[in-house]
Amino acid sequence: MPRVTIDNQEVEVIPDSNLLAAARKLGIDVPALCYHPGCTANTSCMTCLVKLKDPDRIVPACATLVEDGMRVESETEEVHTLRRSALELLLSDHGRESEDDGPSYPDCVCDKREICRLRKYATLYHADPNRFRGERRPAGKPQEHPEIIYDPSKCILCGICIQIARQAGEPLGLTFIGRGFDVRVDVPFNESLERALREAARRCAGACPTGALTRRRKTDRRGE
Repeated sequence: MPRVTIDNQEVEVIPDSNLLAAARKLGIDVPALCYHPGCTANTSCMTCLVKLKDPDRIVPACATLVEDGMRVESETEEVHTLRRSALELLLSDHGRESEDDGPSYPDCVCDKREICRLRKYATLYHADPNRFRGERRPAGKPQEHPEIIYDPSKCILCGICIQIARQAGEPLGLTFIGRGFDVRVDVPFNESLERALREAARRCAGACPTGALTRRRKTDRRGE
């Protein structure tokens, strides 16, 4: 089996493992917001950057397969600076209703406040939410569902919910709508969230790395 050295620690992993899995096996906490086991890595958040040695290059750990003999740096100042910048880009319009509103971090009070990975790593890396503040990315209106609530202003476009809905066989599901700066995750054909997620709603909410998709509390569910 391939062996890789990360921060001078050697670890053996199963073939076709990625560097993120290798780091986690060593107990190294590499940020990864757009990665979910069972989903294809799409490298949208770029927070899991690490540095390969010989030759030197920066790569996303979630999408880089381990090769025997690899040497990797994960916790250098250079790597931390790059991760901090990626987090600041995500924070730049996270939770904002308009251009005049500041990003919600660190005062966010959503239902996922204690488990939001964006909040966790922004705090850990001392990310400045105002560094890249500018024009607000169109997010769309909050949507409700019998089991979940979708707040698109907190979406970081990781695409995990789209993949989970597809894997669950949802006929409608979710998709990316728009292009470039205007892209967002939404229901196709202007249909309702309830129609889009008939089976996978709670799984999507559980996998969401931020407060974009949250499970309804029992007392908030319709009909209860």
